[in-house]
Amino acid sequence: MNNTRNIKRFWLVTGTVVAALALYFIYMNNWFVDVEAPLSSAEVVRADTSKAIYAKGGSGVLIRFDEAVLNEEETSRVIDWLNEAPASAKTAVEHIEGSIHMGIALRLKHNTQVMIQYNGKQIYVTKIGRFSKISRYALHHQALENYLDQELEGTYYGGNLAKEEQEDT
Repeated sequence: MNNTRNIKRFWLVTGTVVAALALYFIYMNNWFVDVEAPLSSAEVVRADTSKAIYAKGGSGVLIRFDEAVLNEEETSRVIDWLNEAPASAKTAVEHIEGSIHMGIALRLKHNTQVMIQYNGKQIYVTKIGRFSKISRYALHHQALENYLDQELEGTYYGGNLAKEEQEDT
C-alpha cells in the first residue's frame, strides 16, 4: 500500500514537472507569435535592404545588387509606416507580381521576419512567423512608396525604373 502511494506521488510530481517545463519551453520560444500583431523597433535584430542597379555595359545590361543595413532611424520609420497602415490599405495576395527592384528584410527576435518588396508600382509585405506561418499582402502607403522611390533614384541607367515605366504607359 505504501509502495502504491509512492508510485502515484512519483508520477504526479513527474507529470507536473514535465508540464511546467513544456509550458516554459513554449513561452520562451514564443511559439505563439502573431504575424498580424503590430511591430516594435525593439523586436528588430537586423534590417537589411537590397536594390537592383541597372547599367549599360559592353553590349548588354549589367545588373548588380546593392545591399546595405538600415540604421535605427530608418528602421523605426519603416516600422511606423507598416503599423500605421489601416486594414483598408492592405489587400491579401497569394504571390508577388513583377520584378522586385528593392527589398527590405526586417529580421526579428524569435526567428520571425518581415519582408517588404517593391516592384516600382506596388509594395508587398510578407510576414513570416514561427513554423513558417505566412501573411502576405499588397500595401498602399504613399509615404513608404515615396521612400522606396527615393531610394531607387538613379538605379535604372541613372534614372528611376518606376518613372521610366510610367512614361512608357
